[in-house]
Amino acid sequence: MNVFSTLEKPKVPVVLTQRNYNSKTHRAETYVRNDGREVKSYALCPACENPVTLVNRLVPKTDAQILYARHTGSSVPGLANHDQGAYEDCPFHNPERFDSKTPRKNKERNDEIRNALINHLHLVVSTLEKAIGITFADGLIVEMLKDFKASEGYKYRCVNLYNLPFGFAYMTEARDLWGVKVDSVIAEKIKENSNGFTVGKYGGVERKPNIKGSILRFYFNNHRLGNEDSGSDCIDFVVAEIEKSATKSKVIYTKSLEFDSAFFFNTYMRRERLHSLAVSHL
Repeated sequence: MNVFSTLEKPKVPVVLTQRNYNSKTHRAETYVRNDGREVKSYALCPACENPVTLVNRLVPKTDAQILYARHTGSSVPGLANHDQGAYEDCPFHNPERFDSKTPRKNKERNDEIRNALINHLHLVVSTLEKAIGITFADGLIVEMLKDFKASEGYKYRCVNLYNLPFGFAYMTEARDLWGVKVDSVIAEKIKENSNGFTVGKYGGVERKPNIKGSILRFYFNNHRLGNEDSGSDCIDFVVAEIEKSATKSKVIYTKSLEFDSAFFFNTYMRRERLHSLAVSHL
């Protein structure tokens, strides 16, 4: 995993970097311990609050040399006791690709995902829009919601509150880009590579005059799990032009999207806290 937490705020994920770890733990003995053979570095998992150990913090232990954390699987005296039930339900324990479709054992988590989408759809959408570079119209969002519901994306272990925007996107099918507003990077690629489409003055995707016979669609593909070799989780955002006969197609644009799990989860939880405050005092 590429996040951690501390005893001060055990449920608040922090992006795992050397600087963040040293700053949050102050390199104190609670977290950093010398057993006479090596210095071992510990923290908490923000999802299940079990102890985790850092790999490649000071001395590289793997070929990739990327800093990451993994569950210890046992208690760390003075830091945290290992809770096997919480560990087995943890989204960072044996994470799965979005195409795995393993049903979640804890049914309450299903409602948690559905409620997160219902109450904070704007946050999910705005996170995707910023990462991708397109603006979703209401009708497009409706179609994506229908896809997610039909695929029952909220029922699977692979989708959780740390990766919800990208899990939601992956569980949707290809959607039409005609009329959708795109950023300058995507616009340039469409102008360069598309046979039947261009981008207008205000960023909207348009058909070229007198050219028909193809559709321009976007979809999400190729979920890669973060590990010691690849770092953060990623999916690909793909724009493809497809002949209406479906006999020919070509990729216009591809962008790899990394998940900022800590940012999304912390923003989501803050909005939940603000909602609770409003309910309590208004």
